[in-house]
Amino acid sequence: MFYIFSNVYFIKSVTNEKTNIAIHIILLFTFFACKKKEATPTPVNTAPTSGVGMPNGLVKSTGGDYCSLSTTYKYTQIGLNVNKDSIVQASFNTGPAGNTPPTYVNGGTVTINNIPLTYNNLPPLYFISSGLTANITGPITWDVTGSGTVTAFNQSFIPSYPHYNGAAALPDTCIKANGITINITGVTNNQNSVVVYLNLGTASLYKYILGSNGSVTFSASELASLPTSQTLTIDLFLTNAYSATHNGFKHGFTNGIQYTKYSFLK
Repeated sequence: MFYIFSNVYFIKSVTNEKTNIAIHIILLFTFFACKKKEATPTPVNTAPTSGVGMPNGLVKSTGGDYCSLSTTYKYTQIGLNVNKDSIVQASFNTGPAGNTPPTYVNGGTVTINNIPLTYNNLPPLYFISSGLTANITGPITWDVTGSGTVTAFNQSFIPSYPHYNGAAALPDTCIKANGITINITGVTNNQNSVVVYLNLGTASLYKYILGSNGSVTFSASELASLPTSQTLTIDLFLTNAYSATHNGFKHGFTNGIQYTKYSFLK
């Protein structure tokens, strides 16, 4: 499903690893409830240190896109080990009608740099997950053959990803009774929001920060449904969203990073 915060798209996982998006590493400082891990901060990509470089031929998204074509660098940390991967996703819809949610539809064959994406019927979603062979650093060329209400189009550009420097502050342990306060800093080349998810089993909580740097607090009462003495995942999302108009329809393109940290909730 899609979440839009300040005109920026964020995609939440809806099934398993195949439908995850986004890759990240965000600098988190945790106070009160979270114990910091001693480690050396490491940059996760080579994006510019300031400003958002707008890809040629694209403009900043203001929402209302009829499709979303996204590339994400994904980092998953377990202990001191960090696994890296890339995720590519695409989805198409008929556009919202008043308060009615959009209807997702088939968009035909979708390729990125001539590599086809796999189609998943529930929900209508195209993806490449682990073992990705496409180069998502750039340049990127999306090709869509179209189907039904989706007309054929293609778009080429060099993507601009958010930048994060400093994984050392992510917590190994959090204490439920104290709540969890997370300060986020060191984020650059990010258009706007930073989204923070806490996930444990079927329970999922999220908050976001406008303007890239700041803090979020999950109170003890908000954490009440989470069982203790279990592994808690912290998912952090930064996404730059753009759009371009083809055949009278506005299509969205996102470049993001996601960082997932396995922590322990006491």
